[in-house]
Amino acid sequence: MSQNQSSGTAIGAAVLAFLCGMRYLSEAGAFVVQLVFLEPAPQYLVGTAWNGALTATLFVGGILLLLRRTLGRALVAAGAALALAATLFANGAVGAYFFAEVDGEALVAADEVAFVLFVMTLSSLVLSVIRPTSDWLEGKRSDDEEPSKQDRLPGW
Repeated sequence: MSQNQSSGTAIGAAVLAFLCGMRYLSEAGAFVVQLVFLEPAPQYLVGTAWNGALTATLFVGGILLLLRRTLGRALVAAGAALALAATLFANGAVGAYFFAEVDGEALVAADEVAFVLFVMTLSSLVLSVIRPTSDWLEGKRSDDEEPSKQDRLPGW
């Protein structure tokens, strides 16, 4: 497997982390708007903090993953795992602390959209923890693979 082929999993995980981060950024924005224009309820504060933390974790993790830092892999995996846990276990009245509602309706009301977001988050988690991502971060090549021209230059 060449180095470029194994980088696909890391790049895919980073791109999905950015997309998931955008989703949680929109949730955080909705909570901020509610906090500013409505009464300061505890769920707005918790929702802003939770979604802001997920956004920061996924964005920073995606950037660090593209920079080939193992911390980026850990941040993407942690952010995606926490997002999945919230999606699966935050039901009923508790869900208002994690997911913004406008006029009693969730921002992501359609089942199809919620499923796509769930699959994106799960895919980001899986792609960040599988072996090709780890190999790419560590710069490993198979035995029969030639090093790239950049790797053959002195000082690289």
